[in-house]
Amino acid sequence: MARIKSTTFVFQPVQLVRPCEIVAFRIAEAIRAGDVKVGERLPSEQNLSDQLGVSRPTLREAIKLMVQAGVLNVRPGSSGGIFVISQTVPQELCGLPLPELPMNDIAGVLEARRLIEPHVARMAAAYGSESDFQAMRDAVALSEQTGAPYRRKRISQEGVELMTIASTRFNIAVARATQNSVIVQMMEILLRRMEPVRMLALSELPDITLSTRTLANSLSAIESGEPELIDKATLERIGLLEAAWERATGRRLRRRPLLRLVADVETAPPPVPASPTTKRSRGR
Repeated sequence: MARIKSTTFVFQPVQLVRPCEIVAFRIAEAIRAGDVKVGERLPSEQNLSDQLGVSRPTLREAIKLMVQAGVLNVRPGSSGGIFVISQTVPQELCGLPLPELPMNDIAGVLEARRLIEPHVARMAAAYGSESDFQAMRDAVALSEQTGAPYRRKRISQEGVELMTIASTRFNIAVARATQNSVIVQMMEILLRRMEPVRMLALSELPDITLSTRTLANSLSAIESGEPELIDKATLERIGLLEAAWERATGRRLRRRPLLRLVADVETAPPPVPASPTTKRSRGR
């Protein structure tokens, strides 16, 4: 009699998601990425439902979820509308559910980031527009503003959440600067997988300026366009997460050497020149 093969890792519990939750996820992603900022008003109910391709009742349910979470506020009257009142979005509204990943399995995500992100950052340096770089600068500014009150002391939970948002915005801005939508989607998944380790790393740092400094170093390196500086700064940031994972699990990570792609930035075709209105300077 043939043995029955285990399918434990093939078939996992399915997490059912209501349409209104998917809509809430989309709005939350825009807020966390900095596309919609605190104090700004969302499009009208009709326009927003058209843009999202959902019915108005579904949109209302999504907005209700975000109002209850303290992220949105609905103001009546001619000067009213749907306003963003917080950039801190609860974890349950941060994206479509992914199968829960044990802390030990996050090693694979860290290894993927170490292999992929230096090349993503190089592409960002080569193809990013001025608006892409401004988004990176804004993320670094948020990090510096958030970390300032916590110099030489442990950061609060609210500070951890805001620093996580700043880091996420920076990474998304770098991914968008590649002008490759597949890379953006891939980075969004990797970042969500890393959320527990990122928050752990930030909460453990005796001086939060270490995180702020590595973020600023990454920006300077990407703006310089120097491949070696980009690699060093990117791996330095990832190293903070790797160290936090090692402390949490008591294990040592496997660190593969950075792969050199056949079509690296040095040998890739030159980027299309930016128009005069979008041309950026190399300096910060």
